[in-house]
Amino acid sequence: MQNLKNEWIKLTRKRSTIVLLIITAIFPLLAGPLVQMLQNRFGFTAFDGESFPLVILSLAITFYLPLLLAFVISDMFAGEQEQKNLPFLLVRPISRYHLFNSKILCTGIYLFILLIIICITSLITGAIWLENFTFHGLMLGVTAYILSWFPLMAIGVLLVFLVQWIGSSSKALTFSILLYLVMIVLTYLFPTVAQWLPAYDNDWYQRWMNSGFNVVNLGRGVYLLSWFAMFFTLGFNKFNQKEF
Repeated sequence: MQNLKNEWIKLTRKRSTIVLLIITAIFPLLAGPLVQMLQNRFGFTAFDGESFPLVILSLAITFYLPLLLAFVISDMFAGEQEQKNLPFLLVRPISRYHLFNSKILCTGIYLFILLIIICITSLITGAIWLENFTFHGLMLGVTAYILSWFPLMAIGVLLVFLVQWIGSSSKALTFSILLYLVMIVLTYLFPTVAQWLPAYDNDWYQRWMNSGFNVVNLGRGVYLLSWFAMFFTLGFNKFNQKEF
């Protein structure tokens, strides 16, 4: 797609992106032997090879990946505006829609790669260090990681819309993190209100694994798609009206 390659090259050539990818891969690899050592020391089994990837996923989608999303989105939109890079991009024969769309796609691909990296390393760790690693657990883990892309990306498009109103990457990052923390707090304290927010669906994969295909899970899927479409449209509308 037009400009997608350019956005991807800009993202992957940043030192911070490479460092974060390495940290993403290393954490599950280090956590496995640590969990095994603690379980052997205290004589109990809290996590096995089948549950370990899901535990890592729960931690990643609750704390780690939303922060990376906030960092990438703040830099890709508010950061480039702050550095006066967007006017140079618009000199090229490319519409604002294609520029905006390529940034969203680049963010989605980056998020998917992060999920795949965590999935692979957590599965490898579970297979090597922990007992009861099964093919069923492997398929369950892969499915859970793929399903988790949707609520995370819904949070991402919300952040994309909101950072359009901020001209500084640091302020956009701070605001995005605070907003996400508020959504998490609402999820635990006021679940009825939180149902209207995508952070409520961080455990969407668990609902699919527990209940399978049903009306409730399908309805939440449609809601996430609607949320994505709404804030993609609102974000582009604001992006299209901005003066660079």
